Amino acid sequence: RRITEPIRQLTDISVRMKDLDFSAKYDGANRTELDILGRNMNELSQKLEETISALRTANNDLQRDLDRRNRQEEMRQDFLSNVTHELKTPLTSISGYAQLIESGVVSQEDTVRFGHEIRRNADRLLTLINDIIRLSELDSIPAYEKKEKKEPVDLFQIAVTCADMLEPSCEEHGVTIKVEGESTPVLADRTMLDELVYNLCDNAIRYNRQGGSVTVKVGDRAISVEDTGIGIAEENLKRVFERFFRVDKSRSKKTGGTGLGLAIVKHIVEYHHAEMDTKSVLGKGTTITVRFPEEPAGYSEDRRDTP
Repeated sequence: RRITEPIRQLTDISVRMKDLDFSAKYDGANRTELDILGRNMNELSQKLEETISALRTANNDLQRDLDRRNRQEEMRQDFLSNVTHELKTPLTSISGYAQLIESGVVSQEDTVRFGHEIRRNADRLLTLINDIIRLSELDSIPAYEKKEKKEPVDLFQIAVTCADMLEPSCEEHGVTIKVEGESTPVLADRTMLDELVYNLCDNAIRYNRQGGSVTVKVGDRAISVEDTGIGIAEENLKRVFERFFRVDKSRSKKTGGTGLGLAIVKHIVEYHHAEMDTKSVLGKGTTITVRFPEEPAGYSEDRRDTP
């Protein structure tokens, strides 16, 4: 039994190890050659278990990386496809109207109307190109620049200025806009904050109804933009921040929306480590709230992060 028991244990351990079960351990007094072999088997079992565990972790990380790369590639392909389509639409209109004018068979009245359509589509094309360039710039911002351009900015003043700038658009769409709240300093990139508030308000105006309203509320390190527009279905709430996604494509064509405004907002929110909440009732309106984080302890305007 002194000979067969150690052999039985070693056999059991080897069988389990073959099936990648490393729970069995040799139990001996380390007095004989078989005991020494059992001790070595225990060490081998432990090292194999650690190695296989490390390989599984590495494999999981690799799989996640591959999945992420595949998703990025799919997004890139979708983005290129959408960009091609979105650029082609106004260019086709511009080319068509220009050919009609060039033919010389249109009346003076039609020439003015066609010229207006050419300008409208050219403006849409320019806006789309600018939004694509801006998204590309936001995508390329390295992590170490996250604080370099941040400074104390009054969120309320940004909202008031934005509302003033959008008054002509409000008149065009038959919508009113008002700002409520108080002075609210936050640590932010001023240019990006202007873009964020402008895009939120512009979107609320474009997707509103005739006689509707947009209310901008500022306070407690947050800004919310509430509209009385068409609203967003529950299943589309998360998708509205995707590039080129539109709740109402026909309305976007009429209002000149590019489908990139809220995607830019999402980038800016992430850049500032802020939180965004979207609430909507279909047919009644939407409220988007962005809450900025507390100012980091010991922060100063002269502080700079280095790569």
